[in-house]
Amino acid sequence: MEGARKALIIGGGIIGVTSAYTLARNGWAVTILDREPRVAMGASLGNGRQLSYSHTNALAGPGLIPRMPAQLLGMDDAFRISLRPSLPLFAWLVRFLCNCTHGAFRANTLACLQLAQESRAALDELLETHDIGFERRRAGKLVLLRSNRELAAAQGSAALRQAAGARLALLTPEQALEIEPALIQAGGPLVGAIHSPDDETGNCSLFADELLAKLQAHYGVDFLPREEARAITRNGGAWHVTLGSGKSLECERLVLATGHEANKLLRPLRLGLPIQSMKGYSFTAPTGPSAPVISVTDNSRRIVFTNLGGRMLVAGIADMGNASAQVDARRLETMRQAAQASLPHAADYDAMESGWAGHRPMTPNSLPIIRELAPGLMANLGHGMLGWTLAMGSAERLARMVGPPGQNSN
Repeated sequence: MEGARKALIIGGGIIGVTSAYTLARNGWAVTILDREPRVAMGASLGNGRQLSYSHTNALAGPGLIPRMPAQLLGMDDAFRISLRPSLPLFAWLVRFLCNCTHGAFRANTLACLQLAQESRAALDELLETHDIGFERRRAGKLVLLRSNRELAAAQGSAALRQAAGARLALLTPEQALEIEPALIQAGGPLVGAIHSPDDETGNCSLFADELLAKLQAHYGVDFLPREEARAITRNGGAWHVTLGSGKSLECERLVLATGHEANKLLRPLRLGLPIQSMKGYSFTAPTGPSAPVISVTDNSRRIVFTNLGGRMLVAGIADMGNASAQVDARRLETMRQAAQASLPHAADYDAMESGWAGHRPMTPNSLPIIRELAPGLMANLGHGMLGWTLAMGSAERLARMVGPPGQNSN
């Protein structure tokens, strides 16, 4: 593609790779760079593998406010918010609280649902063009409701999404047990469940690997591994990216798909964005004697169970504002105990494999930031817990915004 106009994507996670596809398909000469040796080695690697097209509730909502003191004081095992002194985190929390109204929750949830439905359609269209195997399975999903308060909130949320086209059903415990007999083992009270038959599972990291191979073979996309962007500057109508290796790259369109770390590059340009890290964990273990086949989310414990066939993947919990890359053994053990309390026989928890921790880039309204920040500088950031779900739809929106190579950026 010598002579073609260049687009550079910083970040080789699922958002970066799907963005590369839509731009390359539209005629851009695309390069992806990432500091890891392969694509999808960050948050895309250890996620819950669930394509939750119907479960798009915003994190901020009226029901969260009464629980915030416990979250701030570290007394909520499922969700903790850092009290470290940080002006960006404080500003983020203020905006987050402003989104905890009924009106904001409704608008944010519906906007995310719309993007999720676009993403499903875009993934199907991609797979009609390219044969990509990524262990896709239409497993369906059950969200367990443990209290009457959860049930009441779920009724309103489910009705909201149903009216917008999501296929959901609010079930009694008996109806949920008919769909997934393994719930007979469920620990603690169960007052109901939400069933979404069309939700899927798939190996996000494998998908990214396979898609990159197609991009390299059919679209001439370059991937630069083990390269970290240190600075971005604009000069003479082009963007220049300075790498840790000392190299410099030039492009006409620069896309940031670096998750919660985007502000390191943006702050020198005074273009900081409201994105904070929400650290999550996952582990796998051999399936137990009563492993659910359907994907299960325990709503109150903020954990998900995904059957990988012989292994059970458990992912979840949330540490807001914790930027450490290390696996906190205590938090991992907390999640293991929560999973065992939720579905005691879903996995052989004593044979748990080593755990993983990753950072979900969260915005205050749970909606990704997909926009032009400066002429030729694009953001595709802040997908939170739904990066895998929203990736293809976000990439399509980005491609429409960037336009074909002949279109000028104002």
